[in-house]
Amino acid sequence: MRLIQLSHYNPFATIIAFLIVTIIGFASMTKMPVQLTPNLNRPQIAIINSWRAAAPAEIEAEIVEPQENILTGIAGVERLYSSVRAGMSITMLEFAIGTDMQQAFINVVNALNQAPPRPREANEPTVMLGGLEESIATLLITKTDADADADFTAYQDLVESSVKPELQKIPGLARVDLNSSLTHQLQVQIDPFKMAALGVSLSTVTQSIQRSTNMSGGFAEVGRREYTVRYNGQYTPETFGDMIVTYNDGRPVYLREIASVEKGFSERRSFAFRTGRPAFYISLNGTNDANTVEVMENLKRVTTDLNERLLSKHGLQIELSFDSSVHIKRAIDLVQSSLGIGILLALGMLYWMIRGFRATLLIGLTIPISLAAALFVMAMLGRSLNIISLAGLAFAVGLVLDAAIVVQENFLRLRQQGVATLAAAQKSASDVGPALFASTATTVAIFTPVIFMDGVAGQLFFDLAVTMSVAVVASMLAAMLLIPVVAVKVLKQESSAHDPLPLWSKLANLYGRATRTTKRSALWVLGLLGAAVIAIILLLPRPDFLPEAKWEGIFVAFMVPPGANYSVLENEIARTIMRRLEPHVEGDKLPQIRDYNIASSSGGSVLFVYPEKADSATEVLTLLREEILVDLPETQAFAQQSSLLNISVGSTNRAVRLNFNGELDNPSRLVIERTIALLRDRLPNTSVRAIPNIYDAKPELLVTPRDHELAQAGVDRSSVAEMVRAVTSGLYSGEYFDGHNRRDIIVKSTPWRNPEELQAMPMYTTSGGAQTLGQLTETKRVTGPVRLQRLNGKRTLTLLIAPPPTVTLDETIEITRGVMDEIETELSPGVYMSLTGGADDLADTIATMQENFSYAVVILFLIMAAVFRSMKDSLLVLTTVPVAMAGGVLGLAALNLFTFQALDLLTMIGFVILLGLMVNNAILLVDQTRKAQAEGMSLSAATQYAIATRVRPVYMSSLTSVVGMLPLVLIPGAGSEIYRGLAVVIVGGMLISTLFMLIYIPALMRLTARPALKEADHVTK
Repeated sequence: MRLIQLSHYNPFATIIAFLIVTIIGFASMTKMPVQLTPNLNRPQIAIINSWRAAAPAEIEAEIVEPQENILTGIAGVERLYSSVRAGMSITMLEFAIGTDMQQAFINVVNALNQAPPRPREANEPTVMLGGLEESIATLLITKTDADADADFTAYQDLVESSVKPELQKIPGLARVDLNSSLTHQLQVQIDPFKMAALGVSLSTVTQSIQRSTNMSGGFAEVGRREYTVRYNGQYTPETFGDMIVTYNDGRPVYLREIASVEKGFSERRSFAFRTGRPAFYISLNGTNDANTVEVMENLKRVTTDLNERLLSKHGLQIELSFDSSVHIKRAIDLVQSSLGIGILLALGMLYWMIRGFRATLLIGLTIPISLAAALFVMAMLGRSLNIISLAGLAFAVGLVLDAAIVVQENFLRLRQQGVATLAAAQKSASDVGPALFASTATTVAIFTPVIFMDGVAGQLFFDLAVTMSVAVVASMLAAMLLIPVVAVKVLKQESSAHDPLPLWSKLANLYGRATRTTKRSALWVLGLLGAAVIAIILLLPRPDFLPEAKWEGIFVAFMVPPGANYSVLENEIARTIMRRLEPHVEGDKLPQIRDYNIASSSGGSVLFVYPEKADSATEVLTLLREEILVDLPETQAFAQQSSLLNISVGSTNRAVRLNFNGELDNPSRLVIERTIALLRDRLPNTSVRAIPNIYDAKPELLVTPRDHELAQAGVDRSSVAEMVRAVTSGLYSGEYFDGHNRRDIIVKSTPWRNPEELQAMPMYTTSGGAQTLGQLTETKRVTGPVRLQRLNGKRTLTLLIAPPPTVTLDETIEITRGVMDEIETELSPGVYMSLTGGADDLADTIATMQENFSYAVVILFLIMAAVFRSMKDSLLVLTTVPVAMAGGVLGLAALNLFTFQALDLLTMIGFVILLGLMVNNAILLVDQTRKAQAEGMSLSAATQYAIATRVRPVYMSSLTSVVGMLPLVLIPGAGSEIYRGLAVVIVGGMLISTLFMLIYIPALMRLTARPALKEADHVTK
């Protein structure tokens, strides 16, 4: 209380101090990075391996499986997931929550160093902390000539030397990936027939190339100078032909006689199109602390400069395809507008109830002070300005008025009783100080478990908890220190003219009559608790993980024909889709499409579609599913609207993974087919996709050596294997560096067109002379996997189950488990099922929320017991929890009449926040009652007095809070799904709690009073 006295001794200093806090707080906001959500640091590490021209089975056997054997021993690893495709693999390590990820990263790198040696042609693995982050932007370079071809090799040096460096200079970008870039090669094109005729083996050629290297000879002192000695043993592309590879009858055989050497690029096995035009694809990843909006503004400036200064001269232009800042701005603008409208509504409600302009503005002072304090603390903690932190500020708008309302109402009441202005100002704060401290402490205490939550939930809600906690604490300090000081100056006249609405006295009398007898009190208490429990049981929605906050972008994944090469995919699938989309791009048909990108690579085939209007996304999605993507040759397409909250990379946040581990035989594959049919039948409109496809088999030519013939010819298996590689995709034989580019030296022959030509390829052998591959090997047509999935060291087939927005994750898991029980006995021995993905996320979320809700209840109980100095009164207030929760449930039920709202993670946290908010008025009511009793009033008189004095502040604080949050409930738009459920829970809970608390608390106090007090009450009456 000494602070209150000090604030009155030097009022000017008090005002200046709060003004400084406000200025610094709003100034710090300008320095905060702007992002969509808080930084989400996943306990994951990704390992990417690449091996040119290697089949999935080779990569699995030679790289992935040996690495997994070592990685499983790392402390903290909970799950190991690998995806293997032709030429590359991705292994994801998921760690336990709370693991030191920096140490885990070091452990992974050390473990990989202990793995068996990789094949010579395989690249070093790339290790990424945090998993595979999504791009914040994508760029596409196109040719200005509409009839230009899709070959960008002539411009690749330009992109690598001039475009990429400019992009890398942009602050906030962590990585720039040239996805359409081809590998620089020095291609040695051999003629196997000439080699065989001249008696030159492939190993002789490759060894000669590998011996052609430069070497440092060291340093030598010659006279007064020191010389660097360099051995220049490497040929240049122009002189490679002069290399002597062997001698035939004493005559040197030069490389130019059996091969040609030229600079080139690896074979193109991918394509990208930007709205019908061939494109060069670039993806950009940001740093964790990047200001996304600022990064995108700088990116637009750089791309404009590149177009004008450089690319236009070469007939090129660079376009920004995906701009994450667009929907970030929309979502944040929506929250900011809701915040502004909420402030106006709260002040309007306050003015209607106070009927005093200056009194309203005085209470409203706490809003900018509290918000500024919250922003300042967020900036000091290094947090970003995002949709969650802004929603926290919007939720705080109504809450920060509570303390000021209580203090000002007390000041006005004291002035009407004739207390001097200065004394009333000091007493107005000191009288309610303990109760305000208790209510503030309970609100902050509720957020303490939230702040220390682990995983995605903790990272998402940290900003929400900090902003609301700091804002409430700041509002209490402003109410106790600033409001009385300013009230002395501005409320002199208004305090005497203070004329409350007659509604309040009528309400007080109504509440008083409702609890006047013990019988009525019992009926109210039992009725309210019973109704609350029934409402919660019957109306509580099913749990879900995260809301599907949609934006207009539409993502399409394809399951293409096994073994189809990129030219088939381009000509038969991509161009068919582009022809169908063209009228919608030109505006000849509706709905209109602004742009689209379609691309295919070893990682898969995808299509991104951007509608002309944001509100036509549903129509475009229907168009794609019913017209554009139908009747594609041997191709399945899965289209879905993109989500703002992409926590799970590679799928939606609400997808469940049903894994089948083990070797799948034909009977098991039939069971999986039946499982897909059952899931689609029992979960209508649900996307069920097998990864990899059940019968996904790529045609292979299996070349098997004939050991007897090899022995007679004097060659070993590895020599024949190298020949097969050389005449197919080319044999890696070292590197060549010219001072600018590092090129792989690839020895390859002219391409063959059928297996017969492959078998007819000759090779020189030491004992048998010229032999064909058909003589030394046996070639069969077989099939092999297009893609391999591995889970915890075993091959796995995964069904990705993505329910529609109106089906919760809990329902999906329940139905999926039912199907699992039904088909489990039909699987072959050694095949096991498991649920991961959304199933794990939801289970962890429910367990975390239950634990934190329990902690919050215990903390509340202990704080109130300390304030009341009574366990009984603390328990009494806690019994209002079911009533408030029932209000939140009723709010969700009302919202579900208009739009679907599940009990997702953010909605669950609304009940935790509600727990802290609804006890504030109850604390003030109990505190006022006990004070009146201490002054000699009977329990009945004390409760009537408490109701009469608190009914108006209770309604004022609650209704201003409710109307301040209403825009978050009622205004739709980008990202509103993220916080709408949370807002509805708080609004519904506070309305019901406010409506019935003034009946419930007095009634319960009467029922739980000691018999002596009840008798005294009866005598008093």
